[in-house]
Parts: sequence; structure tokens; C-alpha cells
Amino acid sequence: MIRINLLPVREAKKRESGRQILLLFAVCLAAEIAVLLYWQSDKEGELSTVDAQVAKLQANLKTKEAEVARVVRIEAEKAELEKQKNVLDGLIEGQAGPVKMLDELSLMITPITDPLRKLAAGKRGWNPEWDPKRLWLESFTEENRKVKLMGLARTNDDLAEFLTRLNTSKHFVKVHLNVSEAVDLAAAAGVKLVKFDLDAVALYGPTDVKRLAAKEIGDDDLNKKN
Repeated sequence: MIRINLLPVREAKKRESGRQILLLFAVCLAAEIAVLLYWQSDKEGELSTVDAQVAKLQANLKTKEAEVARVVRIEAEKAELEKQKNVLDGLIEGQAGPVKMLDELSLMITPITDPLRKLAAGKRGWNPEWDPKRLWLESFTEENRKVKLMGLARTNDDLAEFLTRLNTSKHFVKVHLNVSEAVDLAAAAGVKLVKFDLDAVALYGPTDVKRLAAKEIGDDDLNKKN
């Protein structure tokens, strides 16, 4: 009986099978590594893109911050120039304003003869036919834009016309009548006049208008009366 030893053949097959398994494992491992490397490369590309975007945004942010700082600086310079301009305007108005104010007051108590001026006066609510000689100013004082006027009028209607003219003027606001009473004229027996005492706030120009709006000028007590 012939006996054949098959053990070497089996071992050879096992070794071959083992090599195939190792080869398959190596192929799978290589494929997995390739996938991982591709994924890593893709993510690195995305990360580079994100980094580039972040860098761009940071650069834009710095540019915007520089622009904001420039705007803030310009606004500060503008505010300082406005402040200086207001001071200068106030000084100019402080010199020319009283003249304009007194000139307007003079026009209020001057007869209107020019037809065009009469038309303009009527549009302002004045009575262009009123005779200013029916009213006399005895006292005019002004301090820190606070004005006090005292005088005499022939009648209450004459005083009312003067008050209307003051209230519609450019240089007088917050006009308040403190006293209005009938008095006898000593020089002419039996003649009665209306004595008046009033307060107002004087405006020399646009700067004073701003100061009035900001409550920087004007008598608090006078404000309470109006």
C-alpha cells in the first residue's frame, strides 16, 4: 500500500492562503490610507480657504476700523470748528446785534408812510395806520439779553399795537406785560394815560436763537410767566 504525505501540500496551501489574506489586508489598508490622505488633503484645502477668508475679513475689519477712526476724528474736528464758529458768530452778533435790535425798535415807533412798508406791516399783523406818537418810551434797559421797557400809551389799544409789534419782531421774544394801569398826566388835568412795564428777551442774531432753544439765555422767571 502506497502512502502519500499530503501535509506539505496542505501547509503550502495554508501559506498561500495566508499570503493572499495579507495581500488583501495590505490592499485594504492602502486603500484606507489613500482615502484618509484624500480626506485630509480636502480638509486642508477647505481650511486654507477658510483661513484665507478669515484673513480677508480681518483685513477688511482693520480697514473699516481705520475708516471709523477717521470719521470720528473728522466729526470731532467738525464739532470743534462749529464751536469756534459759534463763539465767533456770538462775538460778531454781540457787537452788531444791539444796533439791529434798537433799529428795529425804532421802526416800531416810527410812522409808516411808504405804501410798500404799509403792505409789509399789514402782513405781519401790524396796523399800518397807527400813529406811534400815541406811545412814549420812558425807559429801556438790557442786560444779558433781558430787556425791560417802561412807558406811557394814550389808550390800551395803543399799548396792544405796540405789544403786537414786539411779539412779531425778529429781535424780541417772550414779551410779557408786567404792569398796565391808568394814570393821570400831571401836565394836563383830566388826561389819563396807560402806564406800562414789560419784559422781553432780546435776540441779536441766529446764534442767540440757538442759545434760546438750548435755554442758555432768557430769564427763568420770565419763562414761567409765558
